[in-house]
Amino acid sequence: MSTFFGIEIGRRALMAQQRALETTSHNVANANTKGYSRQEAVLATTSPFSYPGMGAGQLGTGVVVQSLRRVRESFLDAQFRNEVKALGRWEVRRDTLEKLEAILNEPGENGLSKLMDRFFAAWQELAKNPESEAARSVVRQEGIALAEAFNHLAAQLNDLSADLTTSVGVRVNEVNSLARQIRDLNAQIVKAESGNMAANDLRDRRDLLLDELAKVVPIQVEEDRYGAVTIVVRDHTLLSGQQVNELRFNPSTGEVSWADGAAYAPHVTGSNLYGSLEGLLEARDELLTEYRSRLDELVKNIAEAVNRQHRAGAGIDGSTGLDFFSFDVQRPSVTIKVTDTILNDTKKIAAATPVRDPESGELVLDPATGEPVPPPPGDGSNALLIAQLKNGWDKNGDGTIDVVFADQYNSWVADLGVKGQEAARMVDNQELLTSQLDSRRQAVSSVSLDEEMANMVRFQQAYNAAARLITAVDEMLDILINRTGIVGR
Repeated sequence: MSTFFGIEIGRRALMAQQRALETTSHNVANANTKGYSRQEAVLATTSPFSYPGMGAGQLGTGVVVQSLRRVRESFLDAQFRNEVKALGRWEVRRDTLEKLEAILNEPGENGLSKLMDRFFAAWQELAKNPESEAARSVVRQEGIALAEAFNHLAAQLNDLSADLTTSVGVRVNEVNSLARQIRDLNAQIVKAESGNMAANDLRDRRDLLLDELAKVVPIQVEEDRYGAVTIVVRDHTLLSGQQVNELRFNPSTGEVSWADGAAYAPHVTGSNLYGSLEGLLEARDELLTEYRSRLDELVKNIAEAVNRQHRAGAGIDGSTGLDFFSFDVQRPSVTIKVTDTILNDTKKIAAATPVRDPESGELVLDPATGEPVPPPPGDGSNALLIAQLKNGWDKNGDGTIDVVFADQYNSWVADLGVKGQEAARMVDNQELLTSQLDSRRQAVSSVSLDEEMANMVRFQQAYNAAARLITAVDEMLDILINRTGIVGR
């Protein structure tokens, strides 16, 4: 053993404590860095030296930084990602339902329920004054307002569907971008750790990207022995090694598929949906489809009910068999309008009952013109029947009320409100759960400045002691080398 071995032990101590102090500095510098995991220098004794004549004893040779450990709990990461995927879906569902509630604007003066009430109330007033031009104009205008409200609501639902389709494309690009970034970090981590270097900061960046990805799509993450991760989404592998199996988005159809042509999660419905991407697909393909179908059904019911009764009535001039509304069921959403005949001539509004032969039931025609005989003045019986449709419609003609428009619409609004409350409640629950899990993660991996300050003092004192040790050994060697043998001269 060298006489200078004490200096070597001191040097190792200096280097180890300096490295530990640098790690502490790195922690302090990144105390507010998102996704950063606390690191610590793991100190270990170096290999001992078997000194001759010491029997079974061994002489210590100092200290070394064995590794720079990243303080992180992978189990908590997996729990957090498992819960955040549900949060992503419920947030999209809540936001979509809030937009639907804003579109319906219920309760409100300009809501659809108020417009339906005003429309049938106009018929009620017309029944009282069937010859009044003002009352007829009000019926026409309220019909126009109701039709425009239906069409505007349908257009807003279509616009919302288009917005959701655009958002789906954005999410697909986000998934592909995150996968590519994780792939690049995989390569850097494998390269660094193959040289026995801890790629702690690179792993932090990768974990942060995995957290972001887990909120968009449900992921399963597995790490191989080289440090690279494989990501599986549903039944397809998104990332394996350096190969990214990117999702594809078709802007014209709004469909999402894998590179092999398989549709993205076609079998997934209801409570099995996870991530904001699947939440968007659900909102567009299920929620909006359901509510547009309900709107179409309501429009057709009102138009058919009013038209059926209107055809049975007669205008001031005796005209009969005319529709009040025209509607198109072939478009993406039903469109409705007041017929041109009514728009051009309010006398065609069938407020009265046609004059019929009491025996044959046939229309009584004017011998001079061959046209139906005008109804007697003051007849508003048919207008009253149309006004009474507000209370219910015998759709099948069997004498029972099959459809109540207000109830049909109110059930839609109530269902929307219940679903909106459920989504808001689930978002709150998931936010609380993910927040608690993240707090547990932070308790393990976040930087405590108080703890780091204590470590800084501890390593500083150890560094000072090691320096003092070298000084003491140096003084001993100085006496041994420069003063030994000159005593008494």
